[in-house]
Order: sequence, then C-alpha cells, then structure tokens
Amino acid sequence: MRAFVLFLALLAALKVWVQDSTYRAAAEEALISAYRTRAAAACEKVAPKSGKPATIQDAMAGRWTEAEPHVSLGNPAIRIHVWELDHELWSARYKQLYLILSGGGNAPSCTYDITADTAEMTSS
Repeated sequence: MRAFVLFLALLAALKVWVQDSTYRAAAEEALISAYRTRAAAACEKVAPKSGKPATIQDAMAGRWTEAEPHVSLGNPAIRIHVWELDHELWSARYKQLYLILSGGGNAPSCTYDITADTAEMTSS
C-alpha cells in the first residue's frame, strides 16, 4: 500500500511540474511576442550612433530585432541585497519584468524594462 501511495504522490508531483513548466514557457513566449518590437525600438534609441561601426556596440545598431530574447524577473545588474526591502530600487531588482536582448558572443546586451518602457545597454 505504501508503494502505491508513493507512486501516486510521484505522479502528482510530476503533473504539477509539467503544468508549471508549460505555463512558464507559454508566458515567456507571450511576453516576448508582445514586447519584442518595443524592446528593439528602445534599444535602437539607446545604442550609440556613429558614422562607422567602430565598436561591437555600434555594429549591433539595427540588429536588435534579430537578437536572442529572454524574459527576466528582476534586473540582475542592480546591486541590491534581498534583505534591503526599504531600498527604492528593490522592486526593480526583484519584482519587475525585463526583456533582455542579447547579440551573442562579445556583442552587448540590451535590458528592456517592460514597466518603465526604457532600455539600458550592458556590455559582456
């Protein structure tokens, strides 16, 4: 009887894991499809403009629509500890959604704040 109960508990845990994974994948895909063009436009505005692509950042100009996107909960570039609840940037670090467009390799990445509709460039 114990083996049967353990088997049912294992099946229940597997069901919850599959549903959670499916939900997270679908939510990420929906957020990417909804905000990708806005993020690319915001990254274009932030990207430095120059006559010739002297740096990798300049070479990425115009290519943000082709960059690899992923959704992040919180901005890891903001250096705030989890116990600093009274800090004004705590929600930006741990609660807000960001769409990160990365060019791959040594190319810079662009972090798009979905809530504030702003972008920030970070180099690898």
